[in-house]
Amino acid sequence: MKKFFALLLSLCMILSLAACGGNNDQPTSTPDAPKQDTPAPAEDNKTPDPEPAAEEDTIVIMAPPVTGDYADLLAGWIADFQKEYPHLKVEVISTAWDDHSSKLSTMALSGEAPDIAEVSYGAIGTYVEMGVAMDVRPYLPEGALEDYDQNALDYMTLDNTVYGLPLYLTIQALGGNRQMMTEAGVDVDKIQAQGWTYDEFLKAIEAGTKDDTYGFVFANAAVATGDFVSIFGVGAGITANFTKDLKYAYTSENMKTLLSSVETMVSSGWMPNYAVEAGQRLVMLQTGNAMITGKAMPLFENNINKNNAGIATGEAVEGSIEVEYAFLPVPTMDGVTESCFGTVDGMIMLRNNNSTEEHLKNVGLFLNYVCSGQRAADTVNQILLACVCQSGRDAQAGADLGQDPRNAEASTRCIGMVQAPPTGVTSEQAANAKTLMDETIIPKFQALLAGEISAQAMYDEVCARAFDLFGQDGCETGVIK
Repeated sequence: MKKFFALLLSLCMILSLAACGGNNDQPTSTPDAPKQDTPAPAEDNKTPDPEPAAEEDTIVIMAPPVTGDYADLLAGWIADFQKEYPHLKVEVISTAWDDHSSKLSTMALSGEAPDIAEVSYGAIGTYVEMGVAMDVRPYLPEGALEDYDQNALDYMTLDNTVYGLPLYLTIQALGGNRQMMTEAGVDVDKIQAQGWTYDEFLKAIEAGTKDDTYGFVFANAAVATGDFVSIFGVGAGITANFTKDLKYAYTSENMKTLLSSVETMVSSGWMPNYAVEAGQRLVMLQTGNAMITGKAMPLFENNINKNNAGIATGEAVEGSIEVEYAFLPVPTMDGVTESCFGTVDGMIMLRNNNSTEEHLKNVGLFLNYVCSGQRAADTVNQILLACVCQSGRDAQAGADLGQDPRNAEASTRCIGMVQAPPTGVTSEQAANAKTLMDETIIPKFQALLAGEISAQAMYDEVCARAFDLFGQDGCETGVIK
């Protein structure tokens, strides 16, 4: 019996080996053989499919001459960007400052807005109300927003939604011919370091007014008129379109004081009683036909220096004189704390007929690229401002901007006095404020300059329109302190 079971066991082993065999060239394993890696199943071991080629896409950006050679700078940045992202093409729509806003609005209304456009803070609400402004957060590279200063991002934000990225925080004040002001008995160094009152300003421009020279000239043609109201508004205590309790500010007693002061300057002959084009006011400073001009920004020092250099070569404005430029704060009226008008200009994202989720991600990529790093530094270095993102400051470090130290200190002082707009302003409020500025304040201000309307009459018309838009309870009619 034992022999029978042994024979049966041997037969089972032979059958088992026959069943497992199939190729005598294949090694067989035994219980004592070392284990070998077993090849993965065919479906897990196949070569991965190559990633699909990135689809070609075109990004459109609209920009005015942010700096004198911004178009050239932009072309260079685009070339560098396309080396890294060859599937992305970038087209530029170049505009002039005078037609930038109107052209952008027309395109936006027709569904043909550019993907990216340069705007100032006050215009963002208009595009939000149109339904074309985009929340940029879902489309920016991860962590991108952390690079930008929060106070600058606040200017690009309405209703807690970030609609774009800041390019720079610009300050707008006054500029003058230092020698002329000194000859008129003005202590320029003291004004730059400590500021001045409105009465001191009036005495200065009265003394500086000659047969062929105005004491003061402001760029106040077309949309630049709004700049006068904003810049001199801070001197009257109006630091933003809305007060801290979100009431419309240009119906306040401060506005009435501001308009009366303009009426005095024009009627006295110390300021032109006609609209002056933006470029013309700087020419008048270069030719000695103006002692003090506005609006002025630190970058104008570069313009003046270039024109001075061109006098000897014949490349300067005809009739130019040597000008030592002084950047000046805005005069402060009685009972008002000194401030400086500042606003953020930036790039916003806009929806158009070609927008898709993938396209918007490409737009966000280029938006962040053009507003940060070396691009940000290249931009603000020319306009003599500090970057509003850390990557830009890193790129800007050590740059010699060639600025007069007195002007640099004065502009730094003014930057420190800029007050950010109140939080909580809605897109509707912002859009209505822009409508009131464009349709009522600007045309009525032109009439005030020409002597066709009184300061009181203009104030009354502004109030009437504002009450319609915001309701009387939504407007400040007392004194802003």
